Amino acid sequence: MRKTTLFCALLFATLTPIANAQECKVLRVGGTANWLSVAYVDAETKEPLGIGHDLARVIGEKLNIPVELDALIPWKRMLLYLKQGKLDMTAAIFFTQQRAAEYQYTKSYFANTSLVYVLKGKEFAFDKFEDLVGLVGGSSVGSIGDEFDTFAIEHKLRLEKVRSVEQLTKKLLAGRNDYFISDTLMVSQHLKQNGLEDKIVSLPHPVSKTAVFFALSRKSPCLALLPKIDAVIAQTKQDGTLQKIVDKYVN
Repeated sequence: MRKTTLFCALLFATLTPIANAQECKVLRVGGTANWLSVAYVDAETKEPLGIGHDLARVIGEKLNIPVELDALIPWKRMLLYLKQGKLDMTAAIFFTQQRAAEYQYTKSYFANTSLVYVLKGKEFAFDKFEDLVGLVGGSSVGSIGDEFDTFAIEHKLRLEKVRSVEQLTKKLLAGRNDYFISDTLMVSQHLKQNGLEDKIVSLPHPVSKTAVFFALSRKSPCLALLPKIDAVIAQTKQDGTLQKIVDKYVN
């Protein structure tokens, strides 16, 4: 009896430090530098701004956990770090089946609309994805949504991926692309800031309206906080906190 008790005590003593080591003591969040309105970095202050970054900070405050935001890691490397557990969460991401197998998604907190952009005077009819076949397009690195991503692969769309909306507009203005696809909030801000509203216009039919989520690493000790993070997102929707954050960047 005493041997059993002693064994259990030793086992508990051995496992306790391991369990404590797995506690979520800081939420390491990987963001992005150029997803305007949703998650970006201020060009002058280098501060992570945007709906996703701000909401991540609110989550940290509500759960009383320090948040470390790094929005300067390149997108593909950030996703790799998330998969490996070097990061606990990403501030903004679309849902795809492949990503869902690698990361654990929270509830969505925003909806992102993507449109086709062309040079003014070179508009074309766009009502369905097939209208893009045969044209040379551009888009930012990452997903435009499961449906479009699948179509692009199956129909071998000529879609050149770049890292920023600035590169997208430059290639369009130079005549290297017939169109580009991007988030309407991000593009509208960029066009306004650079006096391009009379040169580049959007086609009316949306490519996608895609929910934006946080995603947690399946190897992170913070994964256990998923229900609480979802509860904070729901609370911010209900009490108006999230809407205030959105209005700060969208209006």
